[in-house]
Amino acid sequence: MEKLAIIGTGIAGMGAAYFLNKKYDITLYEKNNYVGGHTNTVNIKEDNKDIFVDTGFMVFNKVTYPNLTKLFEKLNVDIKPTAMSFSVNHIESGLEYSGSGLNGLFAQRKNIFNLRFIRMLYQINRFNSEALETLSNQKYSEYSLAEYVDEKKFGNDFLYRYLIPMSSAVWSSPPDLMLKFPAKTLVRFFHNHGFLGLDTQHQWYTVVNGSQSYRNKIIEQFKNKIHVNNAVQRVIRENGKIKITSKNDTHESFDKVIFASHADETLKMLDNPTEIETQILHSFKYQFNKATLHTDYRIMPKNKKVWSSWNYRIEPKNGDIKTSTIYYMNSLQQVSDKQDYFLSINDPASIDPSKIIMEIDYEHPVFDLNSIKAQKDIDKINMQQNNTFFCGSYFKYGFHEDAFTSALELSKKLLGDFSW
Repeated sequence: MEKLAIIGTGIAGMGAAYFLNKKYDITLYEKNNYVGGHTNTVNIKEDNKDIFVDTGFMVFNKVTYPNLTKLFEKLNVDIKPTAMSFSVNHIESGLEYSGSGLNGLFAQRKNIFNLRFIRMLYQINRFNSEALETLSNQKYSEYSLAEYVDEKKFGNDFLYRYLIPMSSAVWSSPPDLMLKFPAKTLVRFFHNHGFLGLDTQHQWYTVVNGSQSYRNKIIEQFKNKIHVNNAVQRVIRENGKIKITSKNDTHESFDKVIFASHADETLKMLDNPTEIETQILHSFKYQFNKATLHTDYRIMPKNKKVWSSWNYRIEPKNGDIKTSTIYYMNSLQQVSDKQDYFLSINDPASIDPSKIIMEIDYEHPVFDLNSIKAQKDIDKINMQQNNTFFCGSYFKYGFHEDAFTSALELSKKLLGDFSW
């Protein structure tokens, strides 16, 4: 049985191990002190009861997450429906609205007569209705989001009070980077995920007792082969073998290696990468994000009618703006009926320190025109050269389904096509 090293235990690494552990003698390396990457559930004690709150992967739908849905069915993972509502809180102007029907849009009744707000809603509707035309028009393939909005004359209110908040929340990316995001990729994602109006929405789900539930099941057959707190430092390929040096200065030899790590980390670990490996992996950048789990409701919209599962806060700071996304976990995962729990992204300073439960550092891929072009050639790095293989969320949109699907497709390459 060939020895296979898998670097990283996010859903890509866990997925690859799930499919390959019976054919290969696998070893998994994980730099963190836990298994799962963005599959990261926090256990909170509330009145002697366990509350499970996710801080990374939280939701999925059965339409655009088909492989993840199938995995959960295979593992008998319990799921429950959830609502994917969204709000914007613009501190300087006092504007607060949510996308949950007319009552949410006009939670501030004065906006019924606010022509500026009505114009923004008109542009949102125009953006939604023109989406399919945009996708069929090759002209926009090289457009960034900023260029697309400018050419279509959607206006700054549409851009900075709707589209940037919505897309920044989805990709955990700041406004300046979202402006560089490929326009057609975003429109295609919005179309596929049902974000183009009330009549296009999918039913979303969350895992009962948090994503730890599926993690514990998927690793059951190989959990004794996972080495946490053991970051890989160097991967050397010579004489047909893979030599791995890890954090605790251990050296092991393998027949094959799968990098289920972030593209930038992979390139740093890989000794003497090939030209195509360097070209592809170097095309993907990552954004550092601090997630803060807390109970401070003051960062939410003043009008509780606006409170949504996802909430985007925009406030002035030193002549610039500061933005953050707040997940309302009671709405998103129905975690408690006694205490409100929130997960804020990149806003620890605004939160009462006494209300903070935990802070967690994550990194998310950042996409631009260059990275989308690189995706077209990404299969070239999995051509079985040097017994080195790659998978991860950067293979597509940067989400859980994308990471798992990349692991599934790689497993088919290594095993031959199979049914599961």
